[in-house]
Amino acid sequence: MLIVAFHGLTAAPAIAEKPHAVIVVGTLHYSPELSMPLLAEELERFGFRTTVVMGKGDPEKKRDNVLPGIEVLADADLAIFFMRFLQLPDDEWQPIEDYVKSGKPIIGLRTANHSFKYPAAHPRSNWNDDFGRRVLGTPYIVHQSSATEISVIEESRQHPIMTNISKSNWTSPGTLYLTRFEKGVVPLVNGSGKGRRREIKKSFGVVQVQEDETDTVAWAWQNEWGGKVFGTSFGHPGDFAEESFVRMVINAACWAVDRPLPGADETITTWEIQRQDKKPKK
Repeated sequence: MLIVAFHGLTAAPAIAEKPHAVIVVGTLHYSPELSMPLLAEELERFGFRTTVVMGKGDPEKKRDNVLPGIEVLADADLAIFFMRFLQLPDDEWQPIEDYVKSGKPIIGLRTANHSFKYPAAHPRSNWNDDFGRRVLGTPYIVHQSSATEISVIEESRQHPIMTNISKSNWTSPGTLYLTRFEKGVVPLVNGSGKGRRREIKKSFGVVQVQEDETDTVAWAWQNEWGGKVFGTSFGHPGDFAEESFVRMVINAACWAVDRPLPGADETITTWEIQRQDKKPKK
């Protein structure tokens, strides 16, 4: 315990400042406007202070005032992105670029690897793929159409993000996203999902998609700016009912800022969240 003395007086024990996690909600797809405030509360329970950046209306349809308050990233120790197909004005883009290039840690959830959709002539159109590829470790390819059967990669259980993940298998209600990883990515969890056979043409080549695909759904990495990364295609509202997934996110946040990880006996909160953007068919 550190005691600070000043002019002969003994001050109260010094308390280390809580790391600041900024959660950026830039889509209504998969209802992060419901899940991310809950995640913020859970992070605060584990010693973080949090800010949720979230505007009114559908951010994918806006061209200004899309992410009001995004300048708070300048004070962030950790950024958590849940965005999709945005076209930000310059003043809202710059805090994101500055944060990424600072080398601070990043968590990317579900649609984060296709956070931007600038038109081809726009000077930032390269970030449509590069935010996924360079920042998170993989661009967006395509997704399957079924629920995803999850399998923890046994060889990766020693990674801090997988600490006290007791399950080996479960079902995610979200569809499987296919990946194209950069060098150095560490796969942590795999998923298997079904879809139709098709050919996808991307800027980086042609991808042949099979009816049955298995790919990585959670991974760790260090990007080119030195930032720790936890990337995942988990993030469907139903994923937040699964303790193993929520624990992974809390572990990743603690790992990213070098905080102690939750113990096996510490309760991790889960939630039953109903997706609002696409109501289930009756």
